[in-house]
Amino acid sequence: MDSGYVYILINQSMPGLIKVGKTKRDSRSRARELYSTGIPTPFQVAFEIFCDDYELVEKKIHEKLADFRVNNNREFFKFPIDKAISLLQKNSEVSKEDLYSAIDITEKLRAKYLNWLKSDIVAIRIVQPKERVWLEITQEKAVAGYLVDQTITRTDLGFIAGQEDKKFFSPEDDILINAEKFVYNFDPYSIIMTTDLFHEDGCNEVNQKYNPHIV
Repeated sequence: MDSGYVYILINQSMPGLIKVGKTKRDSRSRARELYSTGIPTPFQVAFEIFCDDYELVEKKIHEKLADFRVNNNREFFKFPIDKAISLLQKNSEVSKEDLYSAIDITEKLRAKYLNWLKSDIVAIRIVQPKERVWLEITQEKAVAGYLVDQTITRTDLGFIAGQEDKKFFSPEDDILINAEKFVYNFDPYSIIMTTDLFHEDGCNEVNQKYNPHIV
């Protein structure tokens, strides 16, 4: 068996289509390579999972999605992204002890908080290995007019308490559940108190609107 990542890519220039592929390296590096092949907009890694036998897992997913393939010579499928993620999870053959997965929530957060998010943030993901739930923020800075530096920060969300002193983002929960919680159940005031997603003016506005201690 050979270990590696099986990923699901999306692209705003290809609405309704997903690409399911594999790589031994970082999935985002593969996405950048594909962007350089003439596609007008960059690919986004919507989901990735680390597998012990990544070639077999990719083959199984391609077989299950065969009826939705848009071209027999390409890895593109017209299939709902949420169902594709669930299908990959079910067929990954990864035990919970060895599970490593990541899901991108950038566009969903931009849709909700576009005016508050820091402008240099290019990707926001929930990353979930064994016993951890991380918020991963990727920021970019142009250097000397032709270089781009990236800073990737991972914050362990285990300190955030939920009901009955349980973790709000629990590694026992599916990564899809934790991603949905962050986007739809984690309020803006909690975001400014626990993360560095919003710029200063955004934080001030959120504080004025949502701080429960301000009368």
